[in-house]
Formats: sequence, structure tokens, C-alpha cells
Amino acid sequence: MQFQIECNTDKSSQVCLICHQTFQMLAARLIICNDQGDGYGDICPQCTARGGNWIQVQLQEFSNKPLALK
Repeated sequence: MQFQIECNTDKSSQVCLICHQTFQMLAARLIICNDQGDGYGDICPQCTARGGNWIQVQLQEFSNKPLALK
């Protein structure tokens, strides 16, 4: 898994990959990608604020099963 941070100009709503809550996109977005750079989904600001180690623990379950891409 990789973290990708991008500037964001689209203010659309997304669903957080971790907590599954709908959130409004901000000026920057955190995207979780596989090792080939394919995006799995976005992480909300509340989950992002918990830090990289916490996010990694939450996503460990994804390493053993395939994710459905949006």
C-alpha cells in the first residue's frame, strides 16, 4: 500500500475508505494506492488526523484480500 497526496480543486463528496463516512473533499486529498499506483479510495480528514501508523494498522486487513475499486 502507498499513500498519495494530491492537491484538490473538486469539492465533491467522497466516502472514506476506513470509516465509510461521507465527507467533503478539502484542498488536499489522501489517496490509498496499491504498489502499482492504482487508487483504492480516499481517506477523510478525521482518519488522516490520526496519523500514518494508525491508518496503516486499519488498512492491514486489505493486504490479505482484494478491494473493489470505485
